[in-house]
Parts: sequence; structure tokens; C-alpha cells
Amino acid sequence: MQTTRISKLRRPAAVPTLRLPGLRETATALLRVLSVGTPAPRDAASIILLDPVLVFELLQTSPLAKSEAASLLEAITQRVENTEAGLLQAWALRHIVQQPQRRTSVGSHRHHCLHSQFVAELAAHIARETGYPAPDEAYAAGLLHDIGLLWLTEYSDDYLQVLADTSDERALSASEWERYGQDHAEISSSLAARCGLPTGVADAIALHQADAASLVSAHPLVRIAAAAEELASYRGNQAPLSLEAACRLTQLDGAILVSLLADTTRTVQDRANALGIPVETTMFCRPWSPTGNDNKGPEVIDSGIARAALGAFTRSSFSKGCSAWTDFSLAARLLICLDAPVLFVKAVDSDELTGAANPAHPGLSQIRIAADDQNSVIAEAYRDAVETRFQAAPRPPGRSAADWQLARWLESDGLLCVPWSNGFESGVAVFPCPSTEDAGEEIEHTLRQLLTNAATLRISERNAEERLRHEIEENVGRRYVDHARRIAHEASNPLTVIKTYLGIIDEKVEDATLKEQLNLLSDELDRVGALIRKTSDFTGILPTGPAHSGVAEILHDLRALYGEALFARRGIHFELRTSPNLPAAAIPPDALKQVLLNLFKNAAEAIPEGGKLTVSAVAGINANGSPCLEVRVVDNGPGMSPERVQNLFAGGARNSTKPGGGVGLPVVRDLVTNNGGTILCRSQLGSGTVFQIFMPLAA
Repeated sequence: MQTTRISKLRRPAAVPTLRLPGLRETATALLRVLSVGTPAPRDAASIILLDPVLVFELLQTSPLAKSEAASLLEAITQRVENTEAGLLQAWALRHIVQQPQRRTSVGSHRHHCLHSQFVAELAAHIARETGYPAPDEAYAAGLLHDIGLLWLTEYSDDYLQVLADTSDERALSASEWERYGQDHAEISSSLAARCGLPTGVADAIALHQADAASLVSAHPLVRIAAAAEELASYRGNQAPLSLEAACRLTQLDGAILVSLLADTTRTVQDRANALGIPVETTMFCRPWSPTGNDNKGPEVIDSGIARAALGAFTRSSFSKGCSAWTDFSLAARLLICLDAPVLFVKAVDSDELTGAANPAHPGLSQIRIAADDQNSVIAEAYRDAVETRFQAAPRPPGRSAADWQLARWLESDGLLCVPWSNGFESGVAVFPCPSTEDAGEEIEHTLRQLLTNAATLRISERNAEERLRHEIEENVGRRYVDHARRIAHEASNPLTVIKTYLGIIDEKVEDATLKEQLNLLSDELDRVGALIRKTSDFTGILPTGPAHSGVAEILHDLRALYGEALFARRGIHFELRTSPNLPAAAIPPDALKQVLLNLFKNAAEAIPEGGKLTVSAVAGINANGSPCLEVRVVDNGPGMSPERVQNLFAGGARNSTKPGGGVGLPVVRDLVTNNGGTILCRSQLGSGTVFQIFMPLAA
């Protein structure tokens, strides 16, 4: 009976990365480029691409999008351009300053970096020779293929002894699987995936040490990475089996590979000499130093100078209050290797720490912790003004449900709480920090405090500005309301007197046409009075009265009331084409009157003597998928330029002496669109102007 064997590729859980060291020589070269005038982003990116740790940290902070995978240099350049120069300098300085808790020796670190560069260059050259379409992916796989070795050195207590007892990388991998249940290639693959690198790159990294015979059917990128590793081994041992395996994986002739190996050796050697790294040929072959700590590094920068430089950075950074939170998140990742924190704020008049609003955690603002809470490490950090750590208990929620819940939200089993205070407010920045992570010595502690204080000061200033702006707007709003109500009160008196006299005149005249016009004028006074009252009444924003209009009736009323004053006296013929059986439009009568009256007034100003205005209304139109009624206003005036038509409804438009001008057109557009309608304008110089209003029919 046939059986199927299922094999699972184990992936390690998320690992901390706080202590991964960048090479001091590359960090120094980066700092030098960044400190001279205005740095060229591409020059800085070229240096970053030499160091697997710098590449990893920058890409983990801002992972690659799928569209960026084709060009690693361009992706790094873009991130350099988008990052403030002071932050990049501080980031480089962090890797130059001596970190006492780091276990990787200077010699081993140089071995690792040069071996990674060597394999990366080999992989990129092989990709080009074999016609692989993405050489940058091959370079990325080679550069990051052994970063897990650095991680194990820093985070496993006995790993240095494992390295000392192992002669070659495949034997090392076997020891790692036996001791840790995974090897450094697996960890490298996991870290590469964090950077947004394609799955093919992560797979190539995970399998770069596999036997060549098992990789014949693998993806080309897997075979390229494995071949580059074989060639690196051949550079050290001259073993025919390594060259044979590389030929089998690439299908390239051995002479080509040997020539490529020689060229790449010179390239990496020249680059190392330019950085001031003493080169030994064994450095290209093995990713760790067999001699331990015998290599001395460059002179260490005094920690006081480093703190002063980093302090200067924090004082000059976050200059834009509107982006302070984004800058804080980026700086936290690059400078202290922690993900963005959440903030708890204590107001001056409050005894509680309240979570600051955070889009990623909508419920955060509902968490309140008493400042004197004896169980919460967040409250303890605030009271004692010292950093505190939280570690999740075996059984939830532990001593403080708020601390436990916050750790779950931040997807961490631990928290690092950094207190802060400024002239506006005070509180605690809570960083996700695994319970197994070493928070670092004095330099890291000082940097976290400097960074948190600088960022929260800008954020607090921004919040204070927002509160002040809100108070000013409220004050201005109150003054406007009072002013509008006084105007409404003063205007209502003369309107009442005018309406009273119209009533007296109406009683004394007997001409039916004049009486009708007086009645229409009285209605218009009522409408103006209602508009004034609405302007001064801020308790009810929603319009009152009917939400539908009899369009034909309103058009006839407006012609009767304004036809003589606006058009006939100016020698303009007003033609109205409508039907008494038109359905009602879904717009309040006052709003429709205001729309039409504005268009009529603008037309009267635009049309020369002897011109004509034609207004029509028809139903049965379908606009935007709904049955509508169309009101069309057509004049034979001088027309408008395309530029004028394009900006016709823009706010602040005012041009009463040209066709279609006037301050009312933005208001017209708002009234129409707010009631679900659409207004269009077509015009041509010398050919007149057409306005079309499409209003939905009333239900």
C-alpha cells in the first residue's frame, strides 16, 4: 500500500532583534556620507547595502511592497530619501557606539559581513549569467542568508561554544537542529520575511545549505543562492566537490564560475580596503571567525559624546508637530529597535492615566489606570519616574488586567514602560518588548528617555495647539452666533414695516396684475426673513418646510416677480418653456428659488441688450441611475473661456462683470448637490452659456 510522507518546514516564532550589531566600519562610512553637506540618498543607500544588519533594520522598519522587490537599491534609496537626515545619523551612530552586552567579537562580525557581501555578489553575478530576471533578489538572499547566525550569537548563551566546536557550516547546521530545533538559516529566512522580501528569497535563504542533489528541481533562485554558497566554500577549500555542485546547480561551465569567483573576490576585497577593514581570504569563506575575540576594533566613541550627539538629534527632530507621531514610530524602530509605543497621558486635573487615541487600538482611549494603582507597572513607572517592565503571568490576567490586556493588544508577552513629562502634560510610553529581551545598558536607557521626551514634547505641543485652536473656533463661533442674532433682530424690524405697508397698498389698489405682483413680493419678503432667521438659528440645522418643489409654479412666480426688473428693463427677452404637469422635484422651494435667482441674476449681468434667456423644465430624464427633472437655463451672451468654466463653481469665485460670474455660483452648486442633484455648465466664447440642473423627483 502506497503511503504519502508529509514533511513540514518549521518556522521559528517571532524573535527579538534589539542587539543585532551593524558593522562599525559601514556605520562609520554611512555617518561620514550623511554628515557632509547635503548627502546623496543613493550614496548612503549604496553603503547600507553592504551591511546585512543595516539593510534588515531599515527594511523591517518599512517593509518592501511587492512593486519594490525588483530593485533593492532603489527601495533603500527611497527609504533614505523619506527619512530625516538627523535620524539616519543617529542610527549610524548607534551602531558605532560600543554596546557592552553584545557577544559578537569584532573579528567574527567582520567575517560575517564580508562573507555575506561575498555570497551576495556571487549570487547576483550568477543570476545575470544564468538569465534570472531579478538579480536584486539574488543579492538580497546572499546578503541576509546568515543573519540568523548573528542572532544566535547574541541570544543563545552557549552558541559561541557551538561555533568554536564546529569546522564547517553544514556541520554547524546539524548541531543547531539538534540543540535548538532550528538552524540559523531558518532564523535568517524568518527575519528576511519580516522585511517584505518575496517568498522565493526567504526560501532560498532557508535552503542555501541544503545538499545540491536535493535542489535540482527547486526554484532557480534557490539554486542560485546554494551555488553562491558552494562557490564561497570553494574559495576556501578548493574542493572539487564544491565547484562540481555549483556547476550542477547553475548549469554553467566551471571555468566561467572560477573566473566569476576571481572577479568577485577582487571587488569585495577592494570595497573592504576602502572601508578600512583588514582583509584575510578566509573571511570570504566562513561567516564566523575561528579565532574568537583576537581582532581589535576601531577606537570606540566615548559614550558621553554619543549621548550628546543623540541628545542634539532628539532636540532637533520632530520639528513638524503634525508628523511627530510618525517620526516617533520610525525613530523607535531604528534607534532603540522597539516597535512604536502607545501613550498613556495624565491630565493636570486628573488622577488617572488615560490611553491616548490610537487608530490601531480603538479601545485604548477607554483604558484608565489610577496613578496610585499598586498593581500596574504602567502606574509604577509614572509614580517613580523610572522604567518598568511587565511580563505576562502564566495564568491571565496576573496582578493587573490593564497591563495584561495591553500586552495582548501589542502582541507581546512583555512591556517596557518609559515615563515622560513636559510643560503641557505627563504620562508613560509603553513599548512592546518580549519578556526575554535585554533592555540594554545605560546608553540604551538614556537614548530611550531622550527619544521619548523629545517625541512626546512635540506631540503634547501639537495637542495643545489643537486645544487652543478648538477654543478659538468655539469663541469665534459664539461671537458669530451673537452677531448673527443681533443682525437678524435688527433686520426683522424694517422687513415687518415693509410687509405692513405692502398690505396697506394691496388694500388700496384694484389692478389684479399689480395685486398679484404685490403678493409675490410679500412672499419674497417672507422668504428673505426666513433666510435671516435660519442664519441666526443654530439650534436646528436641518431645513424646515416641504422637501419638494413644484418647479413650474416657482418658475412662473420668479418670471412674474423678476422678469421686468432683471430682463425687460435691460432689453433682454425672457422665454419660459414648461408644462403645468411636471412632477415635484426633491428640493425645498426656498433652496430652488435661491438656485434659480442666482442663475437669473448672473445671466442678466452677462447678456447684452437685445439678447435672450430661455428657461425650460422637462421630466423623464435619467441621471446617475435615477429619474430626474431637468431645468435648463440658456443664454446667447458672449460665453466663457474653458479656464473660466473649469473654475466656475470654485469657492471664492467672484466675477460679476463676465459671463456666468457672481459670488452665488458656489452656493448654487452646494444647494443642488446637497439635495442629491447635479449641475453642469457648457459654454463657448461667442456662443452663449448653458446651465443644466438635474434634480431627483420627489418620492
